[in-house]
Amino acid sequence: MSNPHSHLHMPLRVFGAPAPDAALAVILVHGRGQSPEWMHEQVVRRFARFDMAWHAPAATDGSWYPGRFIEPLEVNEPHLSQALARLESISGALLEQGIPYEAQVLMGFSQGACLCSEFVWRARRRYGALVAFTGGLIGPPGMHRDVAHGAFQHMPVLFSTWGDDPYVPAGSVRESAALFEKAGAAVTLKIEEAMEHGIRDAELGYAREMLARAASAHRNKR
Repeated sequence: MSNPHSHLHMPLRVFGAPAPDAALAVILVHGRGQSPEWMHEQVVRRFARFDMAWHAPAATDGSWYPGRFIEPLEVNEPHLSQALARLESISGALLEQGIPYEAQVLMGFSQGACLCSEFVWRARRRYGALVAFTGGLIGPPGMHRDVAHGAFQHMPVLFSTWGDDPYVPAGSVRESAALFEKAGAAVTLKIEEAMEHGIRDAELGYAREMLARAASAHRNKR
């Protein structure tokens, strides 16, 4: 039987600037069947922001939870809770290094985007930004969620996806965007028509602009 906390013991890859010197610290979360190295190739290198600290955890067996993100929560337990705990441990470690939540960004693709979205929603903290490339909140469509109005006041949030993505229904992404907006976040929703599953250049551009503004806002608060 596998260790029930095995996500917590998986390696963490760190790219870019040292966290205390970085404009922002990004917790970068891969999708199912991927790895931190995949995210480095597909995001970090293409993002071309060398003043950021990128912290990329690895999931056990390349998957954060076993089922689809739109299934009932219990289908993905206990793996989901362990995956959320892994993100909490990274965020907490950054905080101990003097990196406030407002200078931390949660960014993920596909299953990683879903995990980041769910983590920020449950944490009820105002992070520097949430960037979800093809993903949304975890749970069945229409699931009741308590909305803490103002919990994410003016927090930059990007949800971007394909209109006919084979794994992530656009309706679930729209629903997630609406919930974050109700909770006070400054949400950008980009759904572009295609049937693919990947991170297009335009999405990286949206995120790059958003993080540039977030980094500037954080600098002004120092």
